[in-house]
Amino acid sequence: MDGQLVLLVIPLAVIEVALAVTALVHWAKRKTFRILPRWGWFCVILFVGIVGPVVYLAVGRGDE
Repeated sequence: MDGQLVLLVIPLAVIEVALAVTALVHWAKRKTFRILPRWGWFCVILFVGIVGPVVYLAVGRGDE
């Protein structure tokens, strides 16, 4: 049972880290954001788990 759990957790952790890094790189390059201020999106990306980066990339990005 433990081996199956590890096989599930490792890919999810890799996906979460990849999403967070992608969102933080985009966040660092931006000056304007929607809905929340810059520091607010930083907190969402880091502390809301896998959902935070997805919400930022879908909603929080400012005008290109």
